[in-house]
Amino acid sequence: MHTPVPMRFRALSVLAAASGVLLATSCGASGPDGGDGPDEGGAGFPRTVEHAMGETEIPAAPERILPLDATYVDAALALGGEVVGYTQPADNEETLPEYLLESEHNNGDASGASSVGMLWETDPELVAAAEPDLILSAEVRHGDGYEQFSEVAPTVMSEDVGVSWKDNLRLTAEAMGEEDEAERLIGEYEDRAAAIGEEIAEDHGGEAPTVSVVRFAGDAEGVRLYTRESYVGVILDDLGIPGGEHTETDADDIATYHSPERLLELEAEHIVVATYDDGEAGEVDDEKERYVTNPLWDQLEGQKTDVDDEHWMSGVGVISAHEVLDDVAELFDVDPQV
Repeated sequence: MHTPVPMRFRALSVLAAASGVLLATSCGASGPDGGDGPDEGGAGFPRTVEHAMGETEIPAAPERILPLDATYVDAALALGGEVVGYTQPADNEETLPEYLLESEHNNGDASGASSVGMLWETDPELVAAAEPDLILSAEVRHGDGYEQFSEVAPTVMSEDVGVSWKDNLRLTAEAMGEEDEAERLIGEYEDRAAAIGEEIAEDHGGEAPTVSVVRFAGDAEGVRLYTRESYVGVILDDLGIPGGEHTETDADDIATYHSPERLLELEAEHIVVATYDDGEAGEVDDEKERYVTNPLWDQLEGQKTDVDDEHWMSGVGVISAHEVLDDVAELFDVDPQV
């Protein structure tokens, strides 16, 4: 991976040149006097969206959306948008996840989407070349580049990602003019999660068993144990599934870290295990091996189940949440409610 270079020092002339062209295309074709104005882009446009970085005017219903974080790729596709680009979280992840493209909950189109660089080193020239009319991200990801992105297209940013994924879907919907659809999608997901959770509880004498979600990601601090202040923590709450004893914390951290000597703190009736794929390096697998061969790993009494890291950890949206529900229903052998 290249050493990150602040966006303001890279290809600003490309962004400035592109902004005029994109503004003209995003505003739609109107007559010399402005034509029909507000109704050109669909009901409710132009509109002003308040977000973490201020206010952004969106002149017409977006047709080419550039999400710079996985949560916004998920949200845009769930809402039926056309995604024209995305960022790569790692060198070995050059395409969008297969589950995302094939999901029945994907109502959009990403067939023409291509990478615009790494998550932490977005390429300004590729951003401009994507010709978006809406850019989506989070302040925690790309706040430093907000002004430059705004020169290309109207840009909307949430404060963060993760535990706020439902609100980020709502923010995406506001920018797209799809507020009612966002509420429908959230309601559909929450009803399904509740139904699955009720079945699990019924099968266990009226109370769902505890679940710990852990992830091997090559962290020097140790294996991660996810709290309720995380994306997957929200899903477990929606299912009504309690966490293991050490998933409860007063902090806002999405995860706590546990050395090999503290593996017993992962204990729960079910232990879900995700492993980040670092490609050919294999360093994460090597580190995981050091943990799972530790005698304390075998002393954990909970049933251990490996899950797909892509949708349990990286997806952070309603489409990936449905994938998690599929896995949970299979794990507990209950009706998936589809």
